[in-house]
Amino acid sequence: LTIGADTRSVMFSQYFWWVSRYLPISRNLQIIGVAAICWAIWKIHNKACFEKKLIRSPAEIVCYACAFLIYWAGLQNESERNNLLAGAAALEAEALRHHEGQAR
Repeated sequence: LTIGADTRSVMFSQYFWWVSRYLPISRNLQIIGVAAICWAIWKIHNKACFEKKLIRSPAEIVCYACAFLIYWAGLQNESERNNLLAGAAALEAEALRHHEGQAR
């Protein structure tokens, strides 16, 4: 099940409205989530370009982003840290559920 797939945003300016509707988290955590995904894509892009290492599955991008989220959780206050850690764990578990071969 894709959360809000029938009402996904068509412009980046709609992202915060869309994510607030389906994921009631703070704006700070929304920004951290976007940053983690962008940073993961950038790092994987660099591995592909400079090290010739291609990804085997989109789950690699999600797991890479989750690693950033877990690391960055230490920079947050206790409430947001706990939410970030729980969100990263749930996101990683869902990605690995869809791409079981990556869990090995």
